[in-house]
Amino acid sequence: MSQLYITLQAKGGVGKSYVSSILAQYLLEAGVPLRCIDTDTTNPTLLRYQPLRCDYLKLAEEHVVNPRAFDRLVEMLSAADAATHFVVDVGSNGFQPFMAYAVENDLFTVLEGLGVRVVINSVIAGGPDVAETLSSTKAVLEHTRVPTLIWLNAHLGALEHRGRTVAELELFRHFDERILGWITLPKYPAATFGQDVEQMLRQRWTFDEAIERLRLMPQMRIRRVKQDLWSQLDRSLSQEPPILEVAKP
Repeated sequence: MSQLYITLQAKGGVGKSYVSSILAQYLLEAGVPLRCIDTDTTNPTLLRYQPLRCDYLKLAEEHVVNPRAFDRLVEMLSAADAATHFVVDVGSNGFQPFMAYAVENDLFTVLEGLGVRVVINSVIAGGPDVAETLSSTKAVLEHTRVPTLIWLNAHLGALEHRGRTVAELELFRHFDERILGWITLPKYPAATFGQDVEQMLRQRWTFDEAIERLRLMPQMRIRRVKQDLWSQLDRSLSQEPPILEVAKP
């Protein structure tokens, strides 16, 4: 059965493309046939990771997202080999149009009927972006019944809201059976790990490219970052996601 991993978050600049690139690298290293698709209308970052050989799906005409463009994504998914996995990065300005399209067209049920399982990646960022990113994740959980992988990005600050850590918030208890796992992108020491990761992101390098191009100690630190993320993904994706279902509006 084909599988779609789609990254959705209404807030820009919180690590959506990084998350998509991590997952794509993890799947490729596991030997999974993979297609990556970037739909970001203003800053298609995933497209710049050359080893991922990403396709671009144009959503906007004259800076306005055309919801019918998502029809093309469905066609691409339906035409793919059953073993193929997809990683799709949706830009922040595509979030609302995609969510509306998904509900209006009963999209996830349609995809299941076509033999495509869906996992949503939702990014929650720390610091000043906590409330806004939480709001988007809440919308995803409330308006779908799709298995969801939650990524906690601590690079931008503490992952706390109203005196509680994000993972402890009451809202997530209602969705426990659909949350596949929690992947943490920790805040690294700025002068060492942090600088290495920042260089990798700035250059749009994959982990393997960074390991190949950096000097000895930065190589070792990037290896540790990669190993930690791969271990978290192993734990979260070790079981098949449940059957898809979409919440009715």
